Amino acid sequence: MATSIIKLHTFSGASDNFPPCYILQVDDFYCLLDCGYSDILPESRIIEIGKWMKKISAVLISHASLRHLGLLPVLYGKYGLRCPIYTTIPVCKLGQLVCYDEFQSRYLSEDFKLFTLDDIDNAFRLVVPVKYSQTTNLQGKGRGLSITPLPSGHMLGGTIWKVVKDETDIIYAVDFNNEKSRHLNGAALDACIRPRLLIIDASNALYSNTIRKDRNSMLRDLLLKTLRRGGNALIAVDSTGYSLELAYILDNLWHSPESGLMAYGLAMLSFVGGNVLDITRSLIEWMSERILRSFEDQRNNPFQMRHLQVCQTLDQLDLVANPKVILATDASLRTGFSRLLFADWADNELNSIILTSRDGDFREVPDLSVFADDQIEPPVSLGRRLIGIYRGEDWAREGLVVADEDTLLIPLHLSQRVPVFSETEGGANATENSSNEASRRGSAVEGQTVPPTPLNTTVFEENQNIDDDEEENDENGLSEVVTGDGTLNFQPYPFLPSQHAGVLTHGRHLACYDIVDDSNMRTGGQFFRSAKLANLTFPVHSRIIQWDEYGEKCDTTIYRLSNEHEETRMMPDKKRRRLDSANSASIRNKSRNFKMQSTANGVKEKKAGADLASASMEKLLNLLVLQNTSSVNINSPDFQIPNNMTTKCVSEELEIPLRCEVSFIDYESRSDGESLRKIITGLRPHEVIVIGSTQAAVNAVVEHCRNDLNLRKELIHTPSGVDVVNCTKESDIYQARMKDSLVRRLRFTKIREYDLAWVDADISTGDENNSEGGAIEIIPSEGVSADNLPVLNPPTHSIEDHSTVFVNEPRLSDMKQLLLEMGLQAEFNSGALVVENCVSIKRTETGRMTLEGIISPTYFTVRDLLYSQFAIL
Repeated sequence: MATSIIKLHTFSGASDNFPPCYILQVDDFYCLLDCGYSDILPESRIIEIGKWMKKISAVLISHASLRHLGLLPVLYGKYGLRCPIYTTIPVCKLGQLVCYDEFQSRYLSEDFKLFTLDDIDNAFRLVVPVKYSQTTNLQGKGRGLSITPLPSGHMLGGTIWKVVKDETDIIYAVDFNNEKSRHLNGAALDACIRPRLLIIDASNALYSNTIRKDRNSMLRDLLLKTLRRGGNALIAVDSTGYSLELAYILDNLWHSPESGLMAYGLAMLSFVGGNVLDITRSLIEWMSERILRSFEDQRNNPFQMRHLQVCQTLDQLDLVANPKVILATDASLRTGFSRLLFADWADNELNSIILTSRDGDFREVPDLSVFADDQIEPPVSLGRRLIGIYRGEDWAREGLVVADEDTLLIPLHLSQRVPVFSETEGGANATENSSNEASRRGSAVEGQTVPPTPLNTTVFEENQNIDDDEEENDENGLSEVVTGDGTLNFQPYPFLPSQHAGVLTHGRHLACYDIVDDSNMRTGGQFFRSAKLANLTFPVHSRIIQWDEYGEKCDTTIYRLSNEHEETRMMPDKKRRRLDSANSASIRNKSRNFKMQSTANGVKEKKAGADLASASMEKLLNLLVLQNTSSVNINSPDFQIPNNMTTKCVSEELEIPLRCEVSFIDYESRSDGESLRKIITGLRPHEVIVIGSTQAAVNAVVEHCRNDLNLRKELIHTPSGVDVVNCTKESDIYQARMKDSLVRRLRFTKIREYDLAWVDADISTGDENNSEGGAIEIIPSEGVSADNLPVLNPPTHSIEDHSTVFVNEPRLSDMKQLLLEMGLQAEFNSGALVVENCVSIKRTETGRMTLEGIISPTYFTVRDLLYSQFAIL
């Protein structure tokens, strides 16, 4: 029987295709269940969530993804979230990197002010890490409640939460997977049987998964086909979720000689990719039994990647041999490296773009059919639209221009933050030549836009006059930024001549040499496409390959660690993890722990370390932009932070010809519709709250609960948008005061830690009894004045006898133990407890206890014991 007020407040993720964010109320305890973020989440929803932060006593996070924890820094920084945050250790560590990656991706492409790096760090300091199946008893307003995390099988450290108060257990299950993956076990649903309340995600109710064997085979064949024809493959992934499984699969493929992939390049392009893999290597105990056995028997860490190279800038990616396979973030192509590479590679019919996730957009064709009428809300991401094009869905082609040979032109908004340097007091020559230098070079770093220039030989002759010293400076790192006296000496690469040349040009797309690949001169191949075609010829330099009796000679210097890597390797592990990447979004934290080793250039290195440690947040973010748009190296001994540098965002509207091959291979690792229906049937919940991205999927699960579970309509809840679901059932809970004279007449029955009594009384308002006094207040309520509570008085007329009420739900396993202690033989047979082969106790589908058997002393003994387990009123 329900003894608490139970409500679920929904803010997003209830039939609206937004990330999940809910508040579970148990009496006066408020618990935040996930707080996902997406760039399509309306600001009004965030403001509505923020209004509840002062009431929140705990936060439960289920997965390490933006879809589940992206709002944590926002709620901490802007709305004062200060309560404990409960999550598993992997979700805590990887979730912080997810927020770092999101901040850096957004900051480098737009004016992102939703949260800061300090907000991320401070929010995750509130985390209370827990382990699977570890029961935690809450304190304060949550006294009497316990929480238990169970494996979800969706991501590393992913959780199904079980909240228990007294005999009421509540299961919160979103984004789970009942099947095993390459590195994770399936969801632990055995501990969730017969819950009082089940909160379940129905987003995949109308979706069918491809079996794992066929999925991996499809990926391998597609990569082989792309690489053998000379093209590159872009695999769009998330930061810390199923990207780990894909990295594990691909690294094993590259290690297998039979796969035929060892000759090609393989890399992960992510701001936090190196940090993610480092942390993952220390979380083996959270993975599948197969990986655990392999690690224990062979001492082989599966995430010690042997072939996967981790890149954190596009300049590093250029060092990976072509053709290559790139795992790039993010999965929806809304931002990040995957969006940049799509704009770069989509125009080449040799390349392939592989989508691996719908990234939270679970809408199907009927939900997206109104796309042409501009009625769809929220808007569709680029990745979801490409999935629709791959599936041949008509809505995905609506509004797109068709070019020659049935080529679709994809509208693309590209934005990038670039550094802008103010003029220094360097003399008259620098001032006089500034305008000529800008027009000649069109420097993106200076924030100047080059006017359209026709393609002619004069421009190329101008480009060929670049000094060799400038090219050397670009390769030397920081030396080209600041000279010894602190003045600016930045010499960026010149633009290629293009009609659309402008400030939105990333460092890898600038010409660092005179010979230009003809693919850059095609219309639509890069960020800025030339309006004319030109067939150019250049001198060819043949490289002489040296051979001996063993084959081609190998240059061993390419395997040596660079100086900066050697210095970093000598640092303690904790320091090295904080310093291993200048592009990590946690650059502020790294600078606090920056420590240089004493070498021949110790003075300069100490000065550089001091500059980083004492630099303001603005300077460090400016350094981040500089590192992302040029070949600077913050580990250089001559490093100094420029003082005359600011940044700004520039954008361009492009139309990208879609000539590459587009594919969708689902690696989301979620249970599909058929599995979801079987799971709900096996759990047999008393009451269900169905949440999901689409109304059609929610209706499918509701229909299943009515037909297969025979649940009444009032026990199935389907919230929508910002809503409140009241799940306080079976008994109505009221707040009242009792007269002393009435209390003395009550007969209490002890059941566990409670004293129960049946009350027959007359009800009167508080105003009528103010003068009498002597009232005892029961069940005080926040926000309700005691003077306005109704008062229970002794009845003034005769009361008829009421029917007998049995309070409690004894367990058959407890009954068996009690019978054995009494010396009676008891065992389970087909779900019934059989005693002395003559009496049986079983529970019906409706939850009632039935006692059957032969009239005998054993029957009456068992009946008396069964009655003693109830409070009989």
